[in-house]
Amino acid sequence: MTTNQTKPTGSEPSMAQTDTIGYLSSSSLGAELTPQELNILARKVKLRAFSKSEILISEGEIDDHLYAVAQGLFSVSRTGGRGEERLSMLGPGAITGELAFLDGLKRTATVKAEKDDCYVIALSRADLESLLSDHSALVYKVMRAVVRAAHTTVGKMDATYADLMHYISG
Repeated sequence: MTTNQTKPTGSEPSMAQTDTIGYLSSSSLGAELTPQELNILARKVKLRAFSKSEILISEGEIDDHLYAVAQGLFSVSRTGGRGEERLSMLGPGAITGELAFLDGLKRTATVKAEKDDCYVIALSRADLESLLSDHSALVYKVMRAVVRAAHTTVGKMDATYADLMHYISG
């Protein structure tokens, strides 16, 4: 797409809402949610299927979706001085895309399925915001999960930086 916002990639499998609720409850997004809140959120998210090498997020694009890995393994990479550099791997329960979801800026990395039968839960910013007036506690809990994911990412970056500095200083 050539607009400011891209559509989430991956196909929508025909899975029952109970499957979505199961994936949500085992993800970081749903960790604090009550059964009623899980049902409400399940109606707002989309479950998307990915095959090996299919791209979930493309570096440099704008997309207002947050993703939680439901099943499978995804690699996170960035274009660097030596080409594509792998930053990390994401497995079930992990959240990705949290920074662009929050700030609306371009994606800073590419996230790609590493095998077949990978699934993610996709949540758009607008769908989460639509819950604010009637389900503010649910939105608060989801946002806590998003901030925790961002905090974890920053913590990993800090640890990598510290390891690098230790290596350089000998």
